[in-house]
Amino acid sequence: MRGSGLGLGRGGRPLRIAYGRLFHEANAFSPLLTTREDFERVHLMQGDALREATTLRGKEIVGYLAHAELTGFVQAARLAGGVTTVPLLSALAVSGGPIERQSFEGLVDEMLIRLRAASRDGALDGVYLALHGSMEVAGLDVAPEAYLLERVRSVLPPEAKIAVSYDLHANLSRGTVEPADVLIGYRTNPHWDLAPTGFRAGNRLIRALRGQVTPVSAWRKLPLVLGGGMTIDFLAPMRKVFRYMRKLEDDPRVLSASLFMVHPYTSADNLGWAVHVTTDGDRGLAERTVDALADRAWAVRDVALPPMKSAAEALDEIARSAWRRLGPVSIVDVDDIVGAGAPGGNTRIVQAMLALPRKLVAYVPVHDPAAVQALAGEPVGAKVSVALRGTPGYDQPTVRFTATLAERRRTDFGETVRLDVLDAPGIHVAIAERPPLPIHPKFWRELGLDPRKADAIVQKNFFHYRMFYAALSFHHVPVVTAGATSLGAVRERVALATKRRGLPTHEWRLADPALRALARRAEMRHLPEAR
Repeated sequence: MRGSGLGLGRGGRPLRIAYGRLFHEANAFSPLLTTREDFERVHLMQGDALREATTLRGKEIVGYLAHAELTGFVQAARLAGGVTTVPLLSALAVSGGPIERQSFEGLVDEMLIRLRAASRDGALDGVYLALHGSMEVAGLDVAPEAYLLERVRSVLPPEAKIAVSYDLHANLSRGTVEPADVLIGYRTNPHWDLAPTGFRAGNRLIRALRGQVTPVSAWRKLPLVLGGGMTIDFLAPMRKVFRYMRKLEDDPRVLSASLFMVHPYTSADNLGWAVHVTTDGDRGLAERTVDALADRAWAVRDVALPPMKSAAEALDEIARSAWRRLGPVSIVDVDDIVGAGAPGGNTRIVQAMLALPRKLVAYVPVHDPAAVQALAGEPVGAKVSVALRGTPGYDQPTVRFTATLAERRRTDFGETVRLDVLDAPGIHVAIAERPPLPIHPKFWRELGLDPRKADAIVQKNFFHYRMFYAALSFHHVPVVTAGATSLGAVRERVALATKRRGLPTHEWRLADPALRALARRAEMRHLPEAR
């Protein structure tokens, strides 16, 4: 079937399929809630604007990706032929604290209004939704994706089908799996395959609607939260696992195989890796294949992350290192990763730099809206006294220093002020009005600094900055401090929860039923009867 017209879903009856997105990765330990404004600032569009953005000429997520999942889906429909696509609403915000309940409900309502209108204009055969899988909403006691899927299902006729794609850091549960006829996960970490993911989801949905395939799925939950080394798809040990998934799909009977390595910073009771397999009408094959994939994932559970250093240890290492002669060393601020929902207000690295100056040139981004406001009246070039406190409510130490206010710019992170520290020459601190995620070197250039002249640059992202610093930074040092993405805190929380529940952790097959039961209890009253 692959490579043929049927492989693209060509032939068969005309179809009408709606598509949309509600995408956010939540960090339950951030003091900041995510609001509608956070979506509006990054990506919120609907109707004709969304239709145009998801063409090959359009720009789906302006400033980030020209083509993402929804563009991929639309192209799958175009190549299949005879498919009318109906844009709903697409909303995406950068990872952050849980979504404010009112903001979430408003976005869901807007999507459903458009879905109902689309249904009145003509029968819908299906819906494709690009979701994350690790959303969290303040005051909502179920997975937000499960809540959304239930409400979407209530609008559709019984024969309509739903396709869903998830980030590979999704936390699967009954409510996020069972309403979907087609379920697809990303295949890359860092994530570059958003458009191919949407294409794969659209392709399988169209083929299912035309009766060319009959999706039958199986999934498993593993008692595993941290494992697999750095979990990068093209590096050991995960490289073999991802190659195995691709090989599985070489069998035309296997429609999809996905691994979800979970975002560990939500408050979900059923936190854990998951695997999902869909076959063409063969339940036995789905069950055997998903077990084999789970075994592959389980085999890498003890591969640890690289050694972590304290801020002082990292700075001492960089001061002695020859790596900085080749380009800036990247200090990965592990406990304050804005890309994983932390607020970015860690002051401890700046504190370490000032406590023992090492004659390093270093660039550090910090979220501190109060400090930005306090400097609002100061002219560029002024000598200022600074009390750096970080994110309000984040419990960071106050760090005091004198500096030259060297630059003030409006960046992607709001009002941003560059401070050249006088107490430790060479240290440059960029304080931002909103959580800073400067994954591209251009952030520093816009503030008048040359990244190539730095000895060290603090990164607020685990992986994605590497794509933009590949020709610039060749050594990476993970640093632990204290913050919303502390892996040490995750280990403690998981260990306590495991002990409280009496969950077996030595064999995934023993834990799988219990983990799925946890999800079932949390979502049971919200879900329609299984079809």
